[in-house]
Amino acid sequence: MAEKKDRLPDDAAEYWLFPLVDTSLCQETKRKILLEYIDAYLAFVSSTIVDHIWQKEQFNLTAVTEKDNLPPHLYGKTCYGDNVEDEWLIVYLLFTLTKQFDGLVAKIKDSDEEFMLIEAADHLPKWLEPDTAENRVYIFQGNLHIIPFPQSPAQITTLPSGVPAVQYAVKCVRNYNTATLASTEINNAVRQRFEGLSDRVKKEVHYAHCYIPANLAVVLDTKPSLIAAGVNAFYYRDPIDLKACRTMRYFRPGTRVVSRVKFTRCLYAQLVQQEFQPDKRSGFQMPSTSNPKYLSHDLGMKLAHGFEILCSKCSERQEQNSNGHNLSVDDVRWQRYLKSLIKHGYFKNELEGSILYKQLLEKARQFFSEQIELTNRSDSTSCQGEEVLDILDRITVDIEQLRDAETDLQPPDDDNWLQISPEELDRLMFKSSGLDPTNMAKTGDISDLNKMGDGMKSFVNKVSGVEGAEFPGEDDDIQFDGTGFITQMQKMFEFNDNDDASSSDMSEYGWEESDEDVDDQPPVSKSGKKGKGPVQPTVKDYMNMMDRELSTTDVGKSFERVGGGESTASKPKVNGNGKKSKKSIEEEDDGFKPVDIDMTVVKNMLQSLESQQGLAGPASNILGSMGIKAPAPMAEEDDDTIVPSRSSASREKKKSGPKIPPRPKPTDLPVAPPRHHRSPKKSADSKPPLLVRQESNV
Repeated sequence: MAEKKDRLPDDAAEYWLFPLVDTSLCQETKRKILLEYIDAYLAFVSSTIVDHIWQKEQFNLTAVTEKDNLPPHLYGKTCYGDNVEDEWLIVYLLFTLTKQFDGLVAKIKDSDEEFMLIEAADHLPKWLEPDTAENRVYIFQGNLHIIPFPQSPAQITTLPSGVPAVQYAVKCVRNYNTATLASTEINNAVRQRFEGLSDRVKKEVHYAHCYIPANLAVVLDTKPSLIAAGVNAFYYRDPIDLKACRTMRYFRPGTRVVSRVKFTRCLYAQLVQQEFQPDKRSGFQMPSTSNPKYLSHDLGMKLAHGFEILCSKCSERQEQNSNGHNLSVDDVRWQRYLKSLIKHGYFKNELEGSILYKQLLEKARQFFSEQIELTNRSDSTSCQGEEVLDILDRITVDIEQLRDAETDLQPPDDDNWLQISPEELDRLMFKSSGLDPTNMAKTGDISDLNKMGDGMKSFVNKVSGVEGAEFPGEDDDIQFDGTGFITQMQKMFEFNDNDDASSSDMSEYGWEESDEDVDDQPPVSKSGKKGKGPVQPTVKDYMNMMDRELSTTDVGKSFERVGGGESTASKPKVNGNGKKSKKSIEEEDDGFKPVDIDMTVVKNMLQSLESQQGLAGPASNILGSMGIKAPAPMAEEDDDTIVPSRSSASREKKKSGPKIPPRPKPTDLPVAPPRHHRSPKKSADSKPPLLVRQESNV
């Protein structure tokens, strides 16, 4: 795995299981041992996945005795399609297998490489990056293990320093499992993702009534897991595939009956959300959309097309049975698998020969035979199509009996879960992000704007680096000497010993001397003597120059002042000679109003939110990262009534802003949008719009 291979598809995961196998044995002996492990592992997980409908491909294991310098292992690759829960179900299986079987080490990855670490991103050590995690993340004894880098010379002999070879890494996890065990926070974060998944996937089943051809109803009743192949064939169809649906060779619409079909929620959503009109030559006649039975007709028509496409791809049929019915009773692997099933309680203490026992045995036969077929075949789509055709050859269809059974069908499941409210979406997002929705509701109250200012203060005070903001206290490596920092800053702002002692404390505002006076003065050297030598400016000098430039602008007006209004000291007065007049400190103190930082931050944040017009943007992202819910956008209903807007500042702007006289509306131009859809108002300094409704007073 250390070698670079072809990139995995975005919807696939591959996994390796390393059981205890003596590498000194011959290839045939090692293969026999690996097959025994496969049978034991499949028997252990059968109770969890034997009835599970996989989105595309199922969990599978193949014995590999020697490949790419890897130790003898079991390899599997599963394409989970759009249902990511299948990927995490495999993770759950690997955790349970490594906990049950001693010495078993497992590894799994997808196109994101070590995707399990994404769930524990808030708890990972700083050294663990995508480049440093290669061949260092494994599953052992039901826990996640991360091989660390050696921290002392004594650990060099036990822990690898570079990219470890897989064979060495597996031994390291087995022999030094205490040192490689990931922290409790990391393991809990990963387990939280698949906790209760085995029970949750059973609840993800959805039953629906479908008006399908009678032979298709028997096929799905014989093997319900084939529904995934039919849905995927329809979902990923192309115009060439639809050519086979013009004649409907295998599933004719004239034999349709109502059947209760088992889906997963993902498959059902994929099928029901597809808009499709059948070809008239296919013979499918659809009722009107207002008909109560339209949904069952629509689902059945789509399923029939999907299975027709699936079967049409099997141009050359092989004369073999792949459903497990011809599996020899005396087969060694089958007998070994059956004993493991009994050992792990698969038959639920049912007596041999009972109805439930026979049903469970038949399901186990199908599951085991599918694993054998997956080992021998590479094209799973062709395999599933041939399996459908084989079932069609064996079954006998009694249409009248199926139509009589329609009256005894259980009702379909409610599909209201397809619709999700904004509140439910927020709740799911809060849950995935780890935020408290109750706290979010409180901080989202626009009447308490102090929390927004406090949140921004907390945000900017965090320690940050090139990779983003870091929270002090979460990492012991972050150390800050506050006293030393203040001392150094004081030294930076100290004046030279020979600076003019008459300069006042308010000189940074540029009120004691003009720019012309500064330019006329000769430079001052470090010795304090005036001359033509180079001057070493200090930080204070740069700040003085910057403040003098800003004092001639209106930048100060953009800040909110304590007590409201504008500071009279924000701009110096100019005398008749065009130069700035000097003021005493007492005069400046009388008119000076300090900046209200909190109010300025809140005002700017609300203005930024208003400019986003309810869409995502930097302001809403920052507030969301601080756990503050952005206020909802408001609109003006009429000239006399103003609904609560995003901020009081915007309301004052609407009330006191200048009125723009209406302009005649050109007859040959389109009418402006209605009042509640018009764009946000411009400031007083902006140009009036080209088009204004004639009846508008704004």
